[in-house]
Amino acid sequence: MVDDKFGWEKALSGKTCLLNVAGPFSETAKPAMQACISHKVHYVDITAEIDIYRLAESKGLEAADAGVMILSGAGLFATYDPLVLHTVGRIKNPISLRVAFKYSGGFTPGSIASSANIINAGILIRKNGLIQRLLEATAAEFDFGDGPEECLPTPLGGVVLCYRSTGIANIEEYFQMALPASTGQPDTINVHSQMGIDYNVLQSKIVAEVMGADGSIVRSMAIMPAGYMPTVKSSVEIVSRVVNGFYTVGFQSPASVYGTALLKALDIELLNL
Repeated sequence: MVDDKFGWEKALSGKTCLLNVAGPFSETAKPAMQACISHKVHYVDITAEIDIYRLAESKGLEAADAGVMILSGAGLFATYDPLVLHTVGRIKNPISLRVAFKYSGGFTPGSIASSANIINAGILIRKNGLIQRLLEATAAEFDFGDGPEECLPTPLGGVVLCYRSTGIANIEEYFQMALPASTGQPDTINVHSQMGIDYNVLQSKIVAEVMGADGSIVRSMAIMPAGYMPTVKSSVEIVSRVVNGFYTVGFQSPASVYGTALLKALDIELLNL
């Protein structure tokens, strides 16, 4: 049980870092974060739930006082966040960010269980430094290499994590593929089975677009293998760094602590458009 204090004490005794992969994270993240802070253990997870990023942010001071790091989003955002930081670095006086994620591959049962929490968060943007919820969804077009494609606004989490790494006050996020249904018979996958996927055929892509104060715009794109293998690789890479003493205490995003170099470590293809 996630609220078993004795169980947490036994599990975390003598440990350096916890990697939480148990979704839906709305049920596991809070007790796991609190247990890690109490036992002075670093916390890392692979959630895609924006409310968990906000929870991690709220634990920042407490984690810093305990001398540990709270890093939520070691999956997708291990690529997404450094890509944004790279793109921001290409322009003077960045004032706004738009990011679109084109996902290829099925969804795990954990992602399906978490999808309702992502959808229920609503359409969130950051405007003038504050997170706001939009009442209506307006699609936007992004080019992932094969011409413009329509993407829908989706609360991916950059309004929290990319704000942590870049400080950009205006952030919008889009998703090219519909989120999985939480009922019925969705297309689920086994992560282990993805090791045989032909990644030259099936890829996921992220486009980051940053506008400067003078109206100029720069775009960059990250290309990664389809499905969940990038999450497996990035979460292990980040935890390996933590246990070897490479961390910054308090609330962190992947790029705020590991910078753009994380892209190279993960063998992500980076293009300036």
